[in-house]
Amino acid sequence: MEFYSINLPDQNLLLLTILVISVGGILRGFMGFGPALLTIPILAFIYSPIEALVIHIIMEIPSTLFLMPNALKHSQKNDMFPMFIAMAITIPLGMYLVVLLDPQIIRRTISIIVLLLIGMLSYGWSFKQKIGLKTMIASGSIGGLVQGVAGMGGPPIVTILLARGDNSDISRSNILLLMAGIVFFSIASQLYYKLMTIELVIIGFLASPIYILTTFTGSKFYNSKGKRVFKRIALLLLALIAISTFIASFNKINIL
Repeated sequence: MEFYSINLPDQNLLLLTILVISVGGILRGFMGFGPALLTIPILAFIYSPIEALVIHIIMEIPSTLFLMPNALKHSQKNDMFPMFIAMAITIPLGMYLVVLLDPQIIRRTISIIVLLLIGMLSYGWSFKQKIGLKTMIASGSIGGLVQGVAGMGGPPIVTILLARGDNSDISRSNILLLMAGIVFFSIASQLYYKLMTIELVIIGFLASPIYILTTFTGSKFYNSKGKRVFKRIALLLLALIAISTFIASFNKINIL
């Protein structure tokens, strides 16, 4: 029988990692997005950035399955399907283009665009008419390309979904559905490029119980008290992600 040596952090860093994973899980359950902003940088202190991303994606599997029933119940599946298909096509294309484009420049550009859109949304801007098929396909394509090239497809997609002017239940469910797509396509690409190892899978699943427990906590908080403040917190979180990504891009730190 073959045994695997698992590289775990020392006690102090382990406690910090557990805390960060817990906060990330609460964000995931409450907002539907954003935990990578916290989990990947701390994991990258222990592992390489790519290994940190793999561990995070493995952690996401149980939580994504837990959140899917709610997403399927309230989301606008017919509207999300074109975005989903566009992402499926353009994420691999983005991964191919990564050898031709500078991911750091892409991250800075998307961060600036997201911040501008957040500013507009904060002042009450939204799409006045129902977003058509072409816009949904374009949004999914942009998000997929950015995810493939720079690993940050979430912020532009989430920003567009918030601009639709839907109520918080629909917005959150649409976000959950699209984030599930990103998780699925990330797993597929990591398997294709042979980035997953037995050690990383084991570490990801070891962290999963904490993550899914706090995801459940965040979801309960949303259902009890969070609906009124969902959009404001979502815009604040998007702004933090955009600013952090912009700053990190100059140091070539991949926080996704």
